[in-house]
Formats: sequence, structure tokens, C-alpha cells
Amino acid sequence: ARRIHQQQLQGVAAIAPEVAANLYQLEILAANIQSIHNNATRFVLLQTENHAVPESEINKASLRFATDHKRGSLATVLNVMSDCNMNMTKIQSMPVIDNPWQYAFFVDVTFEEYTEFEKAKSILPIMCKNFKVIGAYKSGNK
Repeated sequence: ARRIHQQQLQGVAAIAPEVAANLYQLEILAANIQSIHNNATRFVLLQTENHAVPESEINKASLRFATDHKRGSLATVLNVMSDCNMNMTKIQSMPVIDNPWQYAFFVDVTFEEYTEFEKAKSILPIMCKNFKVIGAYKSGNK
């Protein structure tokens, strides 16, 4: 990427679509860097100001939790989500450092009613470890 205000920023670079380079007048150093032909990358739109979304419009959330290394622990959490009418749209697991056989899960869920999400938020910390809502927002797909 092109250096912008060198006295303020050092080594500014980004992996982004060509349209971003054009929009921000950045030099493309390397194109087509993906190693998988049909690669898809998610981008997150950030705002410089906090604009709270009304609860009535919130229909998606990103969650993080860990489970014990025992049979059915993840299924228990997923059943709570299902019982609360939440639809899982993504799940990713990562090992918890310094805790052999323990995994952290990052999950995206959608829901129709915010009250169902609140119900799940009250139950899930009992069913798993280190439950955290990373964010609750209006889905970009609806």
C-alpha cells in the first residue's frame, strides 16, 4: 500500500479488494494473492461513531465460549441455541492454549426475536465456560 502521511503512519498495508485501493488511492503491491482459486474473504465495516441499533432490529450475534472435554458438552450448548430459536450460521473452533483438550468456539447465530436471544444469554453461561457476546447487531443479509 502507498504510504499516507508518512510522519503519522508507518508501513500502512491492507489485504482488500481492488475497489478499496481505488477508493483510498492506494498502490496495489500484489494482486491475486489467494492460494485457493475460489477463495472468499469476509470484510467488516467499521464506523468511527457509535450508532446503537434498536433491540427490535438486532437479529444476529457473534458469541465465544469454551466447553469441557466430555461427551455431549458442545451438543448441550447447541441444543440451548436451538431451543431458543437461534440458527447457527458459522462455527469455528480453536484450542485453548495451556488447557489440553479444551476448545473455544466462535459462533454466529441469527434469530427473529431479541427476547429469545436474551433467554439464551441467561442460560448459556451455565452450560459452558467463558461465555461472551462479542457483538449483537442487525444482519447485513436482511
